[in-house]
Amino acid sequence: MEEDKIVLKAAKKLYNQKLVAGTSGNISMRKIGSIDNSFFITPSSLPYDTMVEGDIVEIDGNGVTKNLSQKPSSEWKMHLAIYKKYPNINAIVHTHSPFATSFAVTRQDIPLILIEMKPFLGGDIKVAPFKPAGSTELGDVILPYLEDRNSCLLANHGTISCGKNMDEAYTASEYVEDAAKIYYYAKTSGTPIILE
Repeated sequence: MEEDKIVLKAAKKLYNQKLVAGTSGNISMRKIGSIDNSFFITPSSLPYDTMVEGDIVEIDGNGVTKNLSQKPSSEWKMHLAIYKKYPNINAIVHTHSPFATSFAVTRQDIPLILIEMKPFLGGDIKVAPFKPAGSTELGDVILPYLEDRNSCLLANHGTISCGKNMDEAYTASEYVEDAAKIYYYAKTSGTPIILE
C-alpha cells in the first residue's frame, strides 16, 4: 500500500471514530525511502467523507508541494518540524478529540493513570504551550514534549500522536482520547490514583 492510500484510510477512520469534527485535524506519513523528509499529508479544508486518494498532498523537505495546485493542511509546518527532528517518526496523527482537547483547553496534563499509557504513549500526557495554529512556532514548541513520549496535548488546540508507522501513531491517538475520557470520569466520580 502506498503512502497516500495509508494516509487516506487513516483519515477516514479518524473521521468515522469522531476524533475530529468537520475538517479539523490532519494526518501525515513520511515518504518511504525519503532522504529529504518528504511526506504525504491530508489537504486543507476538505471534508473527510469526500476526500479521495488524489487529494492527499506530497510535500518535500523544504515545504514545497509536489503539485502546486494542491493546498496541504495548514499544520504542515508542525509535521515537517517533527520529521526533521525525529528520524524514527514516520507517521503523525493530529486530532481534536473532545475529551483530550478539553484537557488541552484547561491546560491540564493527563497523569499516568492506566497501565496502557506506559507502553503505548510513553507515560503521562503533557500539555505543550500555546502557539498559533499553522505557525512555525507551534512545530518548534512541541518538539521537546515528544522527546521521550509519542504524544502530547496542544494547548487550546488538540492532540498530536506519532509513531514509527501509521498503525502505531493512530493507536497512540486512540489511547490519548481513551486516557482523557477515563481521567475525566475518574475526576468526576472520585480521586484518581496515579501510577508510579
